[in-house]
Amino acid sequence: MYTICQTAGLDGLAKKFGLTPEQFGENLRDSYQRHETEQFPAEPLELAKDYVCSQFPTPEAVLEGACYMVALQIAREPLVRQVLRQTFQERAKINVAPTKKGKKDVDEAHYAYSFKYLKNKPVKELRDEQFLKISLAKEEGLLTIDISVDMKGVDGYGNDQSYFEEIKAFYYRDEFSHQVQEWNRQRTLAIERALRQFLYPQMAKELTNKLLLEAKECVVKACSRKLYNWLKVAPYRPDQQVEEDEDLMEENQGKGIRVLGIAFSSARNHPVFCALLNGEGEVTDFLRLPHFTKRRNAWREEEREKKAQDIETLKKFLLSKKPHVVTIGGENRDAQMLVEDVKRIVHELEQGHQLHADGGQLLALLQF
Repeated sequence: MYTICQTAGLDGLAKKFGLTPEQFGENLRDSYQRHETEQFPAEPLELAKDYVCSQFPTPEAVLEGACYMVALQIAREPLVRQVLRQTFQERAKINVAPTKKGKKDVDEAHYAYSFKYLKNKPVKELRDEQFLKISLAKEEGLLTIDISVDMKGVDGYGNDQSYFEEIKAFYYRDEFSHQVQEWNRQRTLAIERALRQFLYPQMAKELTNKLLLEAKECVVKACSRKLYNWLKVAPYRPDQQVEEDEDLMEENQGKGIRVLGIAFSSARNHPVFCALLNGEGEVTDFLRLPHFTKRRNAWREEEREKKAQDIETLKKFLLSKKPHVVTIGGENRDAQMLVEDVKRIVHELEQGHQLHADGGQLLALLQF
């Protein structure tokens, strides 16, 4: 569109609006009319008749094309964008409303209930991961989001006025003749178009991406703190007797504390995996127990037999590798059952004098 206007020679008319985009940007930055608006000594409609062509067959179409060119030039001016970006991020307000689906699905127990309705909430008051949740609800089709620099639905309330009303004075000429008023009207249309068609959508998109990035960073930091709190726990320290008997261990078992980690899935048909780590943190062996999550007292005899086979396999592994610590990933309450099974295995080995309470063979059982 801009190229068509330029080819038709409308840039000559656009230059007669009184200010260059750079001058308007400086007025906007300084918040006063640093550059006076120049006035061309002819009414815009009369002047537009000289630019009538096949693409713009009427003076009104010519003025609309010239207004579009001025609006785009203002919207592409770096100084204007810089000032507007700063103002938008300081003043922006978010409005949230539920969709038809959201009105039905978002109840008191839903994560989006606390922001089901938001009106003119300053975005700088959003905290932590709140905007991330709002965005997720929007992606699920539950909410609609609108970010704007002006307050919605409160026109004329108090002393609040739109940002457009504030800045249009920087492109005005303060005279009262009909000719000046007509040019002022065209300048106002150009500024309004620059804001509503070009700048506001772009600034809202930039701010949305910024808020989303900040919310994600907040989640990452929270996860980092949680992980740090898990990792800062001191390592397991065996009894003095265990440390003294390290020299008696076989060479292939390695030095240091040996840890057996057990991981499982909530699905009953998924196997349990065990990994043995030596004192250097290296995985030295592993074990797959396909039926360990089944119950000892299962109703089906086949399941009881398979469970018993896995128990015997784990017993042999414990006797062979002699880990100092067994850890079980606590994904759900099934971990309690696995803890009891491992405790029972250790107790049976101790009762049978196959695993002794000294010499580094007593297992410490930890659950996470």
